[in-house]
Amino acid sequence: MLDLLILNGHVIDPLNEIDEIKPIAVYNGKITEYEEGEKAKHTINAAGRYVFPGLIDAHAHMFAEGTDIGIYPDIVYLPTGVTSAIDFSAGVSNYRIFRSAVVERSKVTIKSFLQMCSAGLVTSSYHENIDPKYFNPEKISKIYNENSDNIIGLKIRQSEELAMGMGIKPLKTTVAIADKIGCPVEVHCTNIPVPTEEVLKVLRPGDVFEHVYQGVKNTIIDENGKLYDCVPKARKRGIIFDTAEGRKHGDFDVMMTAMDQGFIADMCSTDLVSGSMYRRSIFSLPNLMSRYICMGIPMRHVVKMSTARPAKLMGMEGEIGCLSVGARADIAIFDWKEFDQTYYDWKGKTFKADHLLTPELTVKDGDLVYCAPDYIYEDKFK
Repeated sequence: MLDLLILNGHVIDPLNEIDEIKPIAVYNGKITEYEEGEKAKHTINAAGRYVFPGLIDAHAHMFAEGTDIGIYPDIVYLPTGVTSAIDFSAGVSNYRIFRSAVVERSKVTIKSFLQMCSAGLVTSSYHENIDPKYFNPEKISKIYNENSDNIIGLKIRQSEELAMGMGIKPLKTTVAIADKIGCPVEVHCTNIPVPTEEVLKVLRPGDVFEHVYQGVKNTIIDENGKLYDCVPKARKRGIIFDTAEGRKHGDFDVMMTAMDQGFIADMCSTDLVSGSMYRRSIFSLPNLMSRYICMGIPMRHVVKMSTARPAKLMGMEGEIGCLSVGARADIAIFDWKEFDQTYYDWKGKTFKADHLLTPELTVKDGDLVYCAPDYIYEDKFK
C-alpha cells in the first residue's frame, strides 16, 4: 500500500518534461510508480490545483542565530512550498557551527556557498571585508574538503562600496583559490566597479553571476537599452545567471528589457533575509514566481528556474527538484488564483499582476509538513 497518493492535480515537472494532469504516488519517503487502482494510506484530491516538485530557493540567508539577517528555514520555507535552499551566510570562522546548528537540524534540505570573508555575514552594522589580503586560502581549502558534501563553492561580493578601489581583484583571487580547490564561484554583482564584460571574462563554466536584474551600475543592459553581447555568450560558455532579487537587486526595466531580447535568468531566487521575509518587495519565493509568470515567463519555465536548475547546482539533480521515480518525495501543491497585486521594484516602479501562486500543501521526504487552513480536500473517493 502507498503512503500517499495525489490525484487529479496538474503536474508540472520540468526535468521530466511533464505538464499534465497525472497521479503522484509516494512510498517510504520517495516518489514511486503508480498502478491504476492502487490504494494509499492517505489520498489527496488536487483537482483544480498545480502540483510541483518541492521548490528550491537558490539564494538565501538561513543563519538565524549566527548573523543579524538570518531566517529560520523550516518556519519560513515549508509553508510556502520550499523544501530545499542554498545558503550564503557563513565563512570559515563560523561554518562548522552553521552546519551543526542549522543544516543538520533543519527539515529543509540546505547546501552552502562559503563566504570569502572569514566571519561571513555576521552583522549588518558594516560590510564584510573582501580585501584578498585577509582571505585564508589554507583554511578555506580545509573547511571545503572536510565538508564537500555540503559546501558547493565560494562566494564573493563585488560591489563598489565594498571594493573600495580594488576593482575585481577580490573576484580574481577567489577564482584562483576555487581553481585550486576545484569548485564553483558565485559572485554578487550589484553596483559593479568594472564593466559587466570584465566580470564575465573571469568566470568559468559552472560559476554563478548573481543579481542579474540589478539596476545600479554596470548592468546587463547598455545605455541604449540593448542586452550586452557578452551575456548570452557567457551563458553559452556555461555561466549561470540567477536573480536573487532581494530588497534592492531587482529592476523591472532591466528584467523586461532583457526578456524582450530573449534573455531570461537561469534561476529564480529570493536572497531572503529576516528583513524581507513576508515583507515587500520579495515576500516569498512563490510570490516572486507569480510576478515572473504575470510578466510573461511561462509557468513551466518559472518552475524549472525554481526546481530542476537549482537542484543541478546543488549536485542533486534527479534527487530533488523533480518528481522522478526514486526521487525524494518533496512536493508542493499550489492554487493559481485570480488576485490583484501591485509589485514595486527598488526604484519604486510598479507592476500590476492579476494572479498569484497560493501555497496549499507541502510534502517533505514523504511527510505532510504544511496544509493551508482553507485547503479542504477529500481524503478518499467513493
